[in-house]
Amino acid sequence: MLRKYLFYAMFLIAPLDLGAQQDIKTSPESSGKLSFAESLKIGLENSRTLKKAYLDEEGAKHNRNEIRGAGLPHIDAYGQYRNFIDVFPQALPGGFLGGEPGSIEVVAFGVPQSLQGGVQLTQLIYNQSYLIGLKAAKTGEEFYSLLSQKTEEDVIYDIAVNYFGTVQLELQKENLLANIDQLQGLEKILEAQYKNDLARKVDLNRVKVNLTSLQSELENLEIGITQREGYLKLLMGIPVDTEIALDMELGIKDNDLPGFNLSALSLYDRKDLQLLGIQQKLYDYELKNIKAANLPQLGGFADFNKNSFAQNFDWFGQSKVWYQGFLIGLRLDIPIFDGFVTKSKAAQSKVKSKQLQYDIALAEESANLEYQNSTGKYFNSVHTLSSLNDNLMLAKEVMSETELLYKEGLSPLTDLLEAESTLRTAQSSYNNQIIQVRIAQLEILNATGNIKNLLN
Repeated sequence: MLRKYLFYAMFLIAPLDLGAQQDIKTSPESSGKLSFAESLKIGLENSRTLKKAYLDEEGAKHNRNEIRGAGLPHIDAYGQYRNFIDVFPQALPGGFLGGEPGSIEVVAFGVPQSLQGGVQLTQLIYNQSYLIGLKAAKTGEEFYSLLSQKTEEDVIYDIAVNYFGTVQLELQKENLLANIDQLQGLEKILEAQYKNDLARKVDLNRVKVNLTSLQSELENLEIGITQREGYLKLLMGIPVDTEIALDMELGIKDNDLPGFNLSALSLYDRKDLQLLGIQQKLYDYELKNIKAANLPQLGGFADFNKNSFAQNFDWFGQSKVWYQGFLIGLRLDIPIFDGFVTKSKAAQSKVKSKQLQYDIALAEESANLEYQNSTGKYFNSVHTLSSLNDNLMLAKEVMSETELLYKEGLSPLTDLLEAESTLRTAQSSYNNQIIQVRIAQLEILNATGNIKNLLN
């Protein structure tokens, strides 16, 4: 049964469904297995979370262009038609137009209909808030670019952890299948011996009970594998019904992860702390921008227009006269008193900046703790792996001696089967510990901000 299972696992597992979604890129190696490096590549290409981060980065670029546009010339065309049903009257003092002094004369100035069209130009000349806004927009663009890099690291870490976790469960399944295969063989032997009064009923029942327990454990393990594998597919951005076969050699070969090195912690390499540093810059720009609201601002404007007047609606006659108007000017705004609004905004900004300082201090302490925990876990895992390797060598030695004694008729079959089971357990523990070492290395790479070394 074990050989049959291994045959299917190595050669008959279906490759990834490349046509499931056109925008999903899946291209496993020719062996039909999804390698660790390949899973990271597919995840980075398909991750929806990462695609959203890239869109945020693109949006930040558009926002910067929007702010820059506020300082460029603004040109607007306009047109206006006016029809006075009753021309607005104007009051004039008596005698102004030859009337009796001291009286009030009411005169309607203007004509009933007028048509105007023109072009306006406005240009910002000086505004401190605008200059600060440009710098803040550039910093905001850097923030979202760095946030995309941080999201990439998170995607790599999540995929790696779940890839290793799935491989670990698959290795446990292999060991469990081997034990079930062994018990089924022992069950058949005991049944034959029981029929010939060479074995006790209680021994046969004990084997059946153990076999049932292992089969129940296998069912629960398969559910766990399905769930873990489904989540891995979700992280990689591929359809959950896609069949994949992982590289089981990750739990067999004892070697370091690609790009792994046990380096000292440098807080400047961590993207989360870099993001907090950029956020601090943005708060500084916010405070400067608030204070800039009290500074004068200067703008220029120009207006070119043409006007025509008529008693009736007749604008298309050749004799129609158009009167031209043109003006230019400057506008200076000087804030004097705003009811302490600016002062209150500045105080709020300072409070947020102080809160961020606490966040930065906490993040630095958390980074140091994460690094210490990950390195401690790594050294403990390596030590445990060495012990399990010695245990595996001892189990192989016991198996060899028991097999020799069995061939010579000095050891019963049950001892041989027990030695085989012990060897499988020792091998399984050793393979599982290799995965634990890899996860510890992964956590060190993540803690030091070097998780992208896995892509090398």
